[in-house]
Amino acid sequence: MIDAFTFQMPTRLVWGSPAAEAVSAEVDAFDAKRVLIVTDPGMAATGVPDEVRTHLESRGVTVTIHAEVSGNPTTDDVFAVRGKAEDCDGEVLVAIGGGSAIDTAKATAMLVANGGEYADYQWGGRPITKRSHPFIAVATTAGTGSEVSKVAVISDPSQPFKKGVLSPLMFAHVAVLDPGVTVGLPPHLTAATGMDAFIHALEAYTGKRTNPLSDLLALESMRLIFASLKAATIDGNDLDARSAMMLAAVYGGVAMDQAGLGLVHALSGGICSHLHLHHGLANAMILPYALDFNVHAIPPERLQEVTDIAGLGRGAHGDQLVEVISAFVHSLGLPVGLGEHGDRVDIDWDEVAAESMRMVMVHNNPRTVTLEDCHAILTSMRETQVRQ
Repeated sequence: MIDAFTFQMPTRLVWGSPAAEAVSAEVDAFDAKRVLIVTDPGMAATGVPDEVRTHLESRGVTVTIHAEVSGNPTTDDVFAVRGKAEDCDGEVLVAIGGGSAIDTAKATAMLVANGGEYADYQWGGRPITKRSHPFIAVATTAGTGSEVSKVAVISDPSQPFKKGVLSPLMFAHVAVLDPGVTVGLPPHLTAATGMDAFIHALEAYTGKRTNPLSDLLALESMRLIFASLKAATIDGNDLDARSAMMLAAVYGGVAMDQAGLGLVHALSGGICSHLHLHHGLANAMILPYALDFNVHAIPPERLQEVTDIAGLGRGAHGDQLVEVISAFVHSLGLPVGLGEHGDRVDIDWDEVAAESMRMVMVHNNPRTVTLEDCHAILTSMRETQVRQ
């Protein structure tokens, strides 16, 4: 018998059209004449936001660009973008980038529609009652899934704990999916964002809130990533691999948004905030250790599906899967463990463990997690740099 579930993903997906053309068509559909583009300095340097602006301006649209979103966005970023949106009277927000730019625009679009301050929603429990201001997300990495999720993860400098704000009213109205814009992504970011997508799919498939629709997406996401991530990392111009990865990221993003995440992302929140690591990189570092902790709690039929995707034969056991996943991460040039980071940084590891236990996704993990478990995993990660 299938347990009760809900599945809501209202975002319009536009696949394969050149980003500038797709954005222009969607802005036309909103009948908008003033657009605010939200991006980050690195993406601005690629020329993609300028290309979108030029295309929009050729159609009579007034465009303002805010290119100052930080790598780990804070409420200060949201405040700045909101001010810019008000100044230019932007009728549509267009985020161009990875999760940082998209989450910042997502949070801003919610505030423009609902009013108040971000802290009202993040800490004060104020309900979101109105659909976000028109918002188009142009994904430039194949990993975060933010373009198809209802959550914005924004740090508040006044608070030690990172807490997301989420609502079905916060979905992007449109997600523009052009694999061509990911061609310039450096190998280390291709690998890190790709592993983020894989972990979205894995945690959605092995967590407690699975459902038949998210299972289909999660399994196909993992298959595509195992088949294509290494090729995309080695040769960034491989459009077949880039296309497969972007599709995998969308599948994984929808799956995790609908079915939830687990221990990897719970641990990642504290590690990223204290060590200021890239989110995907931190997740990849954590994955072998969290999987080792979880593997014997994953239902056998689900474990078999994952071992099949990983290229292991029938009857393979969980420990073999942990080793294959660890080797896969290492083969992408990503570190496994925190040896090169944790031992050189004086941070409060007790606080990292405590913050991990406060993350809501820890309750979706297939195996019950305690504070002592978090301590043990973090200790193991600090002591082991590479595990093959």
